[in-house]
Amino acid sequence: MGTDALRTCNVCKKEAHNEEELELFTKQKDCKYGRKNLCKPCQLERNRRQPSHKIKRWKTDHQVRTRYGCDVATYEARMASSTCCQICSKTEDLVYDHCHDTMEFRGVLCRGCNRSIGQLGDTLESLQRAVNYLKSNYSGE
Repeated sequence: MGTDALRTCNVCKKEAHNEEELELFTKQKDCKYGRKNLCKPCQLERNRRQPSHKIKRWKTDHQVRTRYGCDVATYEARMASSTCCQICSKTEDLVYDHCHDTMEFRGVLCRGCNRSIGQLGDTLESLQRAVNYLKSNYSGE
């Protein structure tokens, strides 16, 4: 192994010494040079050996712990607590609403309502200002 290698595959020890050879390594934005230390053939072999449902489940477990601060069973139970958005009653595209500061679960919302609350700053004060604005400009249609 040369010390001037930009990337070295952790599995087969193949090295990349220039931009062209870097193309043989799996892309990942947050890695040095935008590439993993895993060449594409070794990544393909790893994917072939590991069924996609295991990869998806690991991602789900990791994402739930990271995003919501709970385990998958708790997440699934909370999501099952409502079959519709608790604001507008839509039944499609439901998401887990939580406080980003405390990680406390607030409820099940549709993506649109969840985004709207987030864009208004996730505070009662900002939502109340929006309500007051609408009340003062309501045309009575």
